[in-house]
Amino acid sequence: MVVFRRIVLALTLIGLGVTSATPSIAATSGSSISWASLGVVRPLLTQPAGWGSPIAAQPRSARFGWCTPNGVEISSSVGHSTLVSDSAVGQMLASSKLTLSSPSGTSRAVATCEEVALDPSHPSTVYAGFRASHGGEIPPSYAVALVTTNRGRSWRFVPPPKGYTLTDFAGFVERPSGVDLLYSSNYFSAPQPGQSAAFVAATSSTGGRSWTDVSLGCPAGAPCVIFGPEAPQGACGMSQWRQSVLVGAIYYYRGTTRWRAAGAVNSVSQCSSQQLIDTTARDEFLVDRSRPDALLYTHDGIHWTSVRLPKLDGAPVGGRFAPSGQVMSLASNGALIAVAGSPFSTSEHLEMLLPGSSVWCTTTAVLPAATRREPVVAIQSSESALVVAFVSPVLLGGVTKTAALSFSLSTLRCHD
Repeated sequence: MVVFRRIVLALTLIGLGVTSATPSIAATSGSSISWASLGVVRPLLTQPAGWGSPIAAQPRSARFGWCTPNGVEISSSVGHSTLVSDSAVGQMLASSKLTLSSPSGTSRAVATCEEVALDPSHPSTVYAGFRASHGGEIPPSYAVALVTTNRGRSWRFVPPPKGYTLTDFAGFVERPSGVDLLYSSNYFSAPQPGQSAAFVAATSSTGGRSWTDVSLGCPAGAPCVIFGPEAPQGACGMSQWRQSVLVGAIYYYRGTTRWRAAGAVNSVSQCSSQQLIDTTARDEFLVDRSRPDALLYTHDGIHWTSVRLPKLDGAPVGGRFAPSGQVMSLASNGALIAVAGSPFSTSEHLEMLLPGSSVWCTTTAVLPAATRREPVVAIQSSESALVVAFVSPVLLGGVTKTAALSFSLSTLRCHD
């Protein structure tokens, strides 16, 4: 079985039309509401499941990137592309006894990029999580965080907060102005309702050149529902590891944020693809196709409202176990985009549900036929492009192998 990380997002959406129902009102009622009645919902910030994604893309950012076998590919809305090499990382992991077992017949230390984040305040800074283990043994597999500020000529381990180790890294916490790195040494099980905890993060105001230990808090003036620390990954589908959904509240006596299991949706499967989506209406959407209710939103983290979606390929959206494929995301133009088809029998394709629509349509974006063998692992949107990443590189045009494709949102249309 392919072992990989799935995504969770925290997305921020723009408000609704005057005549449409506001999510903040519906979200407190606990009732369901149709997608068509939501109006235009535009993401502002995306937070992936497991606190990480092989794609770095934010709906308000002109830059986006993705993990490749040779490093991190960074692109922009004007078409510029740069490869940030990770050739130095393999030996760093080996020297720290964190590397995975080498492929059969080789002695080369391999660096596997699993998740990536870009610092909006420091364009030359790239953060990446690389797959690691203790002594080459898996499961579980861990992720360790590294940073480069010179396009990959050199990398540095992010120094873990006091009392933590490199393998206690539990994911990126992306903010509109920067990136925090979450650490936790006790994240093998999801918190139960009523439990509360404070979390420690490493943060840098210098683009990764210096670091400060902080208590993970709520962003000012924004919703405060997050995914909790991710358990180390193992044989996905053969375990019951869950990803926590947490709601935060400021503990004014000490000035820290205490996190508690969210109401109604306490956790989600770690073996699928999820996103959390913050909105300018101060709501957060949960996108999770492994659930029968694949799209929900909340205003307070306690009361959740399910969004009724039209059938896709003749079947209800969500509720199917799909460790590969079955990915769904909300693009910056307000369209809900889903991966349809079966990665193991037919080629996958992209379907789109436009704002106010009650029917999915097949998009003009064509995925490689190889997706029946190398399914889509993640999709995410920048301000101008939809990025689609695969479990492993696919052949493009029968010639070039690529780990991801980007499609211009301005030209993404329903197929005639």
